[in-house]
Amino acid sequence: MASPTANWQFSWNGWIFGGPGAAVQVLRVDGLEDLPDLRSQDSDRGFSDGMFSGNDFLAGRTITFTLSITGNSMTAMQTALAELKANMQYQRNGTGVLQLYIPTRVVQRVNARVRRRAIPIDVDYSHGQTQATVQLFCPDPRIYDDAVSAGLLTPGSNVGRVYNRVYPLVYTTPAGGSIASLAFPNTGNVTVWPTFTITGPVTNPQVINVTTGQGIKINAMLSAVDVLVIDTDLKAISLNGNPARNLLDNASQWFGFPPGSTTVSIIADTTSGGTLVVSYRNGSV
Repeated sequence: MASPTANWQFSWNGWIFGGPGAAVQVLRVDGLEDLPDLRSQDSDRGFSDGMFSGNDFLAGRTITFTLSITGNSMTAMQTALAELKANMQYQRNGTGVLQLYIPTRVVQRVNARVRRRAIPIDVDYSHGQTQATVQLFCPDPRIYDDAVSAGLLTPGSNVGRVYNRVYPLVYTTPAGGSIASLAFPNTGNVTVWPTFTITGPVTNPQVINVTTGQGIKINAMLSAVDVLVIDTDLKAISLNGNPARNLLDNASQWFGFPPGSTTVSIIADTTSGGTLVVSYRNGSV
């Protein structure tokens, strides 16, 4: 998939538009720098004035491009227009990837789908130039870094303590276990949701947010060929590509990475070569 490499270039599923020399230029972008729509849980106060204040959650984001399509002939303009129409198509489900390169920033991305494409036929059109309006809807309103941040951890064994012991003892968390941990910085301004990929051999692994004390525990014995994926955004778990949310321990607590730094560790009842890969993208709104 081609990615933008110059200022003011955009890529929609690998199709580059905007930037130096492009036949399809970007005149205006609306909704990219705006705060996304909000879902409010405010409620009426019955027979009193005012409202009870509830929680506000981010809803979707709508991004609207105003595009200029030009050519040194009608044929050239029609060629560029046909390319635009071929790439800016509706999709029945799922999302595509819009990458953007705005000056002084890293390459970023949103996940979206085309919801509108308007191309007027007017006087300019007859002279080999026209403008198009394309609207993209992002179910996830966050704007992510295109680059993935990742880290590798090796589980420590939660083996408990061996008795007889001489007291007093200083207990750590987990008792008797060795913890490998890494700090994961989210340089954006909104909570993002990591993916945890655990490979065996490991028994009953538990991914711990050392910063908050929350943890996600899996009740399973994974062999050396098993791969378990925890998607904290969708709250989904798969084992070797198959749904496996039934392996989630009832005491588990889902957690994301808020702005700042989150330290993660992994422990297990037994382990002999298992690993945890933590992957995520910095995100902003």
